[in-house]
Amino acid sequence: MVDKKFCMSSYLAYRYIERDDMDFFEGMKHRPIVRIPDSEKVLVKDSTETDAAIQQVFDTLKGERLGLLLSGGMDSATLASYMKGCDAYTFRFLGGEFQKEELQRAERFAEYNHMTLHYVDINWEEVQKALPIVMRCKGAPVHSIEPQLYIAAKQAQKDGITRLIIGDGSDYVFGGMDKLLSKDWKYEEWKNRFIYLNPNNVLREPGNWEYLFERYRIDATNVDWFAMNDVVSTEESYSSYENAFSAAQMPYTDPYDKLKLAIPLDLNRIRAGESKYVIRELYKKKYPDLPLPEKLPMPRPVDIYFKDWQGPTRPEFRRDIDMSALTGNQKWQLYCLEQFLNMYEPLKIGYTTGVYDLFHIGHLNLLRKAKAQCDYLIVGVSTDDLVEYKGKRSVIPFEERKEIVGAIKYVDEVVTQENMDKLGAWKKYHFDVMFVGDDWKGTDKWNKIEKDLAEVGAKVVYFPYTKGTSSTLINETLIRLREENK
Repeated sequence: MVDKKFCMSSYLAYRYIERDDMDFFEGMKHRPIVRIPDSEKVLVKDSTETDAAIQQVFDTLKGERLGLLLSGGMDSATLASYMKGCDAYTFRFLGGEFQKEELQRAERFAEYNHMTLHYVDINWEEVQKALPIVMRCKGAPVHSIEPQLYIAAKQAQKDGITRLIIGDGSDYVFGGMDKLLSKDWKYEEWKNRFIYLNPNNVLREPGNWEYLFERYRIDATNVDWFAMNDVVSTEESYSSYENAFSAAQMPYTDPYDKLKLAIPLDLNRIRAGESKYVIRELYKKKYPDLPLPEKLPMPRPVDIYFKDWQGPTRPEFRRDIDMSALTGNQKWQLYCLEQFLNMYEPLKIGYTTGVYDLFHIGHLNLLRKAKAQCDYLIVGVSTDDLVEYKGKRSVIPFEERKEIVGAIKYVDEVVTQENMDKLGAWKKYHFDVMFVGDDWKGTDKWNKIEKDLAEVGAKVVYFPYTKGTSSTLINETLIRLREENK
């Protein structure tokens, strides 16, 4: 089923398309996550059983050349202890200036286990190159880690690695999401806490996304937050790794994903500061002389990437998004969604402006012709103050003129024109073509506007006015008729 509004909202709220039967566009099928059934997982209840089960996983991989995605955290460090002498891959950003402590810990774990450490240097240019590849593979916009996972996998392939090992599943199996597990949530506060970016705040026409919370609602105030987190967070995260490695055609294994706790998580221990207490104990056995590293997410400098980004410009997004209130990861979601839409549904955006006083057939003809040459038409209506600045005075007030223009079927969006700065308008609306009456063609003013817009990739198209019809002529005729009828 095709439902672009639903898919946009699901991606923004949950970072993946939650329903397998929903897709953005006709002929497209997004990649759903295929999970290991619980019946095929090994049950463990403590660090000793976990140790034996992980060793069993590695025993089945003998004969392959393994590479480990090694961070400075305890999950991948624990896996490194089973892979002595293998290759390890550590992400490095901004020439090593980003999260130096994380790099130093990864280096220490690699040295401890006699591993060959390879740095995967990531920069924004490389992320942009990889982004279309992972989006095409997924049939959807992606998590911010997916381009860098793809880059790491391709680098490992060149080194002869036949399978990558990751430690993502530890958080979901052993209770690593301590902030989400920190309390028993009520329905409304859980909804506000769990979503990544509220679609209602950034989309002009959001689809249904709150249904998922209703699925786990217990009553008017309570929700089975634990079950929802267990399913949705896991699917979102695993889908990112599965897609990135599929795009790179790199087999991978997450030993933690093959395990399941035989007893319920001890939430009291987690809330007392012992997140992933089973893995903590296992880490201490493997590294008795090294300190326990603090928990850090996979590094990615999205705050730096999007520090000066002004936000999306496609018409699906609201014009009033407060970008200063968003985190780098939330900005990534907006950016990635816009890039995905541009890939599969490129829009030619048109722009035209006017007073539109005493709306007449000439106005209608221009709007009709403009819409015929673009996919999405934005119309700027001049304010009363701007009209007076030009030495005229409109008969119809601004708000009414704006409402009239917005009711025309050829108009997709009406905006306020407060000044005559066309390049400034482009910076706000990023149109591809501007439509204007041909009485301005060849003038010094519009020759300069054409030049300015051409420098940013937009062009000007001139339309002939409908002869014999104008707001001024209509107004003069009305005045004359009133005089004659006195």
